[in-house]
Amino acid sequence: MANGEELDRSFFWRHFTTFTRILGLATCVAMWWVGILLIDKPDKRIAVYLLITGASISFLEIIFIIDKCACCKEGSFGFSLWKFLRAFDNWKKFLLYVVLSSVCYLHPTEYWQGLVVGVMLDILAFFYLIRTFRKKNEREAYKYRQLEVK
Repeated sequence: MANGEELDRSFFWRHFTTFTRILGLATCVAMWWVGILLIDKPDKRIAVYLLITGASISFLEIIFIIDKCACCKEGSFGFSLWKFLRAFDNWKKFLLYVVLSSVCYLHPTEYWQGLVVGVMLDILAFFYLIRTFRKKNEREAYKYRQLEVK
């Protein structure tokens, strides 16, 4: 992209990926906080769900940080597994987050905090859907090994 085109876009669109990552980390913190807050309630199912979901979403959201630190030898099993995990982005995260947020809407009158976390997760999913359709997608597509023709 030319430098002039970069300046023509607004600040929000130039840093959209950064805003998505910050929102993802904030959503993880909110899920952990609400899960710990609701663990004192008599019905602990939603709290356990939020904690387990928060742990998995935390891993998916910090994968870009771990990617800078991870060192796997190219061609090894660890490298191919890591490449697969990195490919789980944008529209795949959108689908996963929308499905995971549906549980947060089951009992809105009893657990209003779960409703807030569900809305945050849906907003994050919408941000990942927008990232899917952006012009610039610098990462190469992951080629699944079982689909390769040699």
